[in-house]
Amino acid sequence: MIGAVLLMLLTTSCREESDALLSYDHNELLSFGDANESFAGKFKVMWNGMNQYYALWDYEAEQGLDWDAVYDEYLPQFEALDKRNDSIPVTDEELTEMLRKVLSPIHDGHFAMFWKNHATGSTVAYSPSRDRFASRDDAKIANGFTPSLDYYLDPANDEVEMEDGQPIALEYGTDWASLSAYYEDTPGIGMKWIEAEMARIDNMTLPTELDLYKYDQLKTLRTQLEKALMQTYGQLGIPAFNALVQQYSFLKVPGLNTIDPGFTESHVKIKFALLKGNIAYLYFSDFNLTPYLVEEAQNYYFNLQNEQTVAHLKGIVTVWKSWFYAIQMLHKAGKLGGVIIDVRSNGGGIQFDGTFVAGALLPAGGFQFGYSRFKRGTGRYDYSPLMPNIMPTMDEEHEIINDKPVVLLVNSRSVSMSEITAQAVKVMPNGKVIGKRTYGGLCGLTASEKHSQNYAGYIGVEGKTPVYGYVPSLASFTMDKQQLEGVGISPDIEVALDENLFYSPASGRDTQLDRALQYIRTGK
Repeated sequence: MIGAVLLMLLTTSCREESDALLSYDHNELLSFGDANESFAGKFKVMWNGMNQYYALWDYEAEQGLDWDAVYDEYLPQFEALDKRNDSIPVTDEELTEMLRKVLSPIHDGHFAMFWKNHATGSTVAYSPSRDRFASRDDAKIANGFTPSLDYYLDPANDEVEMEDGQPIALEYGTDWASLSAYYEDTPGIGMKWIEAEMARIDNMTLPTELDLYKYDQLKTLRTQLEKALMQTYGQLGIPAFNALVQQYSFLKVPGLNTIDPGFTESHVKIKFALLKGNIAYLYFSDFNLTPYLVEEAQNYYFNLQNEQTVAHLKGIVTVWKSWFYAIQMLHKAGKLGGVIIDVRSNGGGIQFDGTFVAGALLPAGGFQFGYSRFKRGTGRYDYSPLMPNIMPTMDEEHEIINDKPVVLLVNSRSVSMSEITAQAVKVMPNGKVIGKRTYGGLCGLTASEKHSQNYAGYIGVEGKTPVYGYVPSLASFTMDKQQLEGVGISPDIEVALDENLFYSPASGRDTQLDRALQYIRTGK
């Protein structure tokens, strides 16, 4: 009987766990050998990597996830895929669906997994948070949303402070759409100059061969530029645009200079407006302010020998300073009505940016908005103690805004640093969060996600190993030590964005911004 029990244990305890921390970031042969041509091998790498690296296993257990049971249930299914006849290859859609079944319970909002399908040569990806986001009632309008202030800057609507007959408002962008618009729409620059020069040559009575050659080259450049300028997804247009500028530099098109590659990663669009009642409004698309507002960071991120780069930097700095100095002057004069910070559809970014947003309203020395902890060992529940989560605040002398309403506008696409800012605003005694529940990716990221520092981080190497997993190592908690990962932060005042009003040419009203203004003006 003892032998039978031992045999049963041997046959059921099949999980190949390791007490050693595998070097997933560089030791490919040891960690990934079986994964190159085996779906079961990929599953084992993923399961063990998650088992050792993931920072939320206690939270997942509370939600009912049994990671051991996942291994026992799904390893045989991946082994069955390996046994499939070559005439029935595993499709990318089938593999993605398998990953969805395994990983959909995972709550970390930043987590993503990538597998190379050796049967097709393609890479499939799955992120549980994307499915959760797709189910949100404001997902459609929140995806790619950019607020419009047109209604609020129209003097006829009596919503904006005026100076010399003009609204007090500024905006600037270094996102690709803004940069491309500069070359496309500005008279005497780029496309407009090309069109004018082609028209000039076309109207010549006796153009020379050189004129005709220049005309043909300008026509070709215009066509290629139109294609490059249409690449508005992310920053994909910058490399294509720069290649064309270099190729056709001999045409000497005024203002048609290469765009600093630094804007590919550090892009942002920012808006400031002083609304009726001296309410200082700030919108920015990404937490990418530090590269523009910190001199040392400018040198790191950008080529400051490029005049247009410097001009773009100054554009961002001018808008932010206009917001900040308006708050300083109005508060000193006792005239500040309140502050609105708009992070709707802001995907997050640099943590130090908090210094220039909520941190610009708070006392120096940092502001605690919650707690965090790290993975601190190979065991599933080897975590550090909870440590204070501190938002950096401005050291320079500035007004402390603790006697006027501070409102943060959020939606379901407000992620990461947007949510950390929401946590901070909720802790502020004069803070209110208005809009819709945030995305649910609160676990902050560290400067290095490598396991050698945090016992957590990347599984594999993106684009190189057959399995690549992005596994943030820092678990985040609220001030009352609650986990909101995968759930998000609920607003103090919930209000939907009325899509019909917002996109109506006759209206342009923003119901979430309206509610923020109502709260600041009435306290209700």
